[in-house]
Amino acid sequence: MKEMLEKYRGNFRMPSKPIPLEKAENNASAQQMVYENLRDAILSGVLPPEHRLLQDEIAVELSVNRMVVREALLRLEADSLVDFHPYKGFSVATFTLDDLREIYFMRALLEGAAIQLACNNLTSDELKELGQICAGMEKCLETTDLTELSKLNVSFHQTIYTAAKSPRLYKMIVHLWNGFLKSSISFLTLRAPIMVQEHKAIYEALLERDSAKAKERIEEHLNSALNDLLEYWSQRIGSVE
Repeated sequence: MKEMLEKYRGNFRMPSKPIPLEKAENNASAQQMVYENLRDAILSGVLPPEHRLLQDEIAVELSVNRMVVREALLRLEADSLVDFHPYKGFSVATFTLDDLREIYFMRALLEGAAIQLACNNLTSDELKELGQICAGMEKCLETTDLTELSKLNVSFHQTIYTAAKSPRLYKMIVHLWNGFLKSSISFLTLRAPIMVQEHKAIYEALLERDSAKAKERIEEHLNSALNDLLEYWSQRIGSVE
């Protein structure tokens, strides 16, 4: 399976506009590269909500043909990251605070189930790896290396949810992780110390093989993140009552 949330990289290192892609061997690989390039730009906030995505302009910037861009945009529409309007074309999708609440409600259900399944499946090597990841996160706080912290966050959750040994559940979790516009670096900077402590608490529950406690800890982690995200985004977008 592809690494979860690889696009989190975009929160920290993203150019002001898409970079021309290296020559692809065929249209399928070119489409994948265009898709990933645009997806990262959208998820990182480089391309903001309602930003118009002009196919000809993107094709020139990325050095690909227009049809490749269109197919990539249709995939992004299926991911709910792009909207299509018959007379206006494609644009970056908008979201509301209610969308955010729904996503985190669903994440709590799915990730709570996944961590319970994983609790008794995790091998001693995988538990050791989770411990090393937690130690690495603490080091990132000391060095203020948010790029590495983001990668470790991905690895931590990926290790757990893969151990659930439920490919369909894993796929649904990944879809929820990747289908939401991420916050800016200012939010992540403020939340980093809390996130590290929450991950350590999750790891300790798994180390004890306490599935109920592990589920409780992951739910607390998600609720904490949701509350902070609601506060952050409430100043930037409207809520649907």
